[in-house]
Amino acid sequence: MGSVDFNGTLEHQPLLVRLDSHTQIQNLSSEAIEEFLEHRPIALKWWSKLVMWESRLLWLLSGSSIVVSIFNYMLSFVTLMFTGHLGSLELAGASLASVGIQGLAYVYSRLGMASAVQTVCGQAYGAKKLGAMSIILQRAVILHIGAAVILSFLYWFSGDFLKAIGQSESIAEKGQVFSRGLIPQLYAFTISCPMQRFLQAQNIVNPLAYMSVGVFLVHILLTWVVVYVLDYGLLGAALSLSFSWWLLVLLNGFYIIFSPSCKETWTGFSVKAFRGIWPYFKLTVASAIMLCLEIWYSQGLVLISGLLSNPTISLDSISIWYAINI
Repeated sequence: MGSVDFNGTLEHQPLLVRLDSHTQIQNLSSEAIEEFLEHRPIALKWWSKLVMWESRLLWLLSGSSIVVSIFNYMLSFVTLMFTGHLGSLELAGASLASVGIQGLAYVYSRLGMASAVQTVCGQAYGAKKLGAMSIILQRAVILHIGAAVILSFLYWFSGDFLKAIGQSESIAEKGQVFSRGLIPQLYAFTISCPMQRFLQAQNIVNPLAYMSVGVFLVHILLTWVVVYVLDYGLLGAALSLSFSWWLLVLLNGFYIIFSPSCKETWTGFSVKAFRGIWPYFKLTVASAIMLCLEIWYSQGLVLISGLLSNPTISLDSISIWYAINI
């Protein structure tokens, strides 16, 4: 029996493993470790080594993914920091749009619908059906773009929506300006999310981390120029965020198309992506609803804070709390 390590090499280990003081835990396969754990009792001296072995594997798997998530989120966080220097009203409007409008779409499209991509692509990758992953990716992008078209109306008419739920008129107008500047970012979401899940299903995470950090650094400089030097205000801050997300989309796309790591999983554009959309749609909707119900409650606190006696201060305060809490 054997297992595939992170470099794709096959390690052959005996089914029954005896560990002595000279045995190196890191040289054993996962099957060998599991076989060892089934034989009790286990000497206390081995527990610390086993914990370190498990921790090392977890960090190898999740370390770069953590970096990607943090720096992708920091794009919006930095934008809110710059809008805070424009004024408390601008920060309140941007916070309401960023968390109340963008946050709802972000959870639905990025965390909800995109989670199905990683599930299905992971199954295809494990089954060695590498060519199918390209079709899954394209099918997901098609569905995400369809969802983005519908959500675009919420972004464009966000001011009316916010007023309808009782938000202050001045804050709702600022929120609408910011939301309209985020419409290009919404479509960048719909393309970037499936591509990142496509790469993560193949354990390609380090390039994603490098791209996320690079785009984040560019975004800081770009937002500073747009807000302070060019003085484009709230709309400029939102458009700079949209530009940074599209830059991330281009980098991800170029990597998928031209990288040797994806030469077997990316087979080019195909009309097959339009087939079998309905079953995949049902899977994505189920995943989206499950995650949305789990996360939206905290974002609802931001909308509720806008109904308090001093909504500007309330929204500014809770947006800072929400950003730190994330």
